[in-house]
Amino acid sequence: MSLHPLDGKQFRARLVLFRNARGLNQEQLSEKIGRAYNYISRVETGRIKTVPYDVIAKLALALDVTVDDLLFVEGLTETSEDIKARIQRWLDAGDAKKLRKYYRLLLVARERPF
Repeated sequence: MSLHPLDGKQFRARLVLFRNARGLNQEQLSEKIGRAYNYISRVETGRIKTVPYDVIAKLALALDVTVDDLLFVEGLTETSEDIKARIQRWLDAGDAKKLRKYYRLLLVARERPF
């Protein structure tokens, strides 16, 4: 799987965002996906330009997100009203574990905007 350079940059930024939200360092995430200790560092800095799909799937699983979340496919065409409605459904569900996850992601995103 090859990403356009801008998509690759966005993928790397989202990888950092999700990794930090999970409280993992690069070596820990590399270990979780069964790669060399410096693999995630090489991906995040762009030294590895093409991440194989099977590795993207392992990253998604290790970070408890979907592949779409990592590649930022879902939501590109949604209106602000669609997004607000989706967020409201998550809030209404009241799942404390998921709400804490979303809250941490929002905090990280606020501190490190794309």
